[in-house]
Amino acid sequence: MRYLLAQGEIITLQNGEAIESLSLLAGAIWLTRSSDTHDYCLQEGTRLAVVRGETLIIEALTPATLTVNCRERRAGVHITTAWPHTSPRTA
Repeated sequence: MRYLLAQGEIITLQNGEAIESLSLLAGAIWLTRSSDTHDYCLQEGTRLAVVRGETLIIEALTPATLTVNCRERRAGVHITTAWPHTSPRTA
């Protein structure tokens, strides 16, 4: 699944068992994950393995193209937009 994110757009991915990895094809994102205490700033060309059952919160630092690679063809991934029009830093 491929997603186009506008700068400042924030999404939450609730994985369950579905997501295997994320690939950032263009742009830059900030990412935090429920499985550890670190935040990540990822640049174009980065691939990140995803732990089963974790939740990911992603903010586009620039316009970004993100691919979500799933373990199964029809995997169940729950995606929500936390702040559809503004970043929490400017809200």
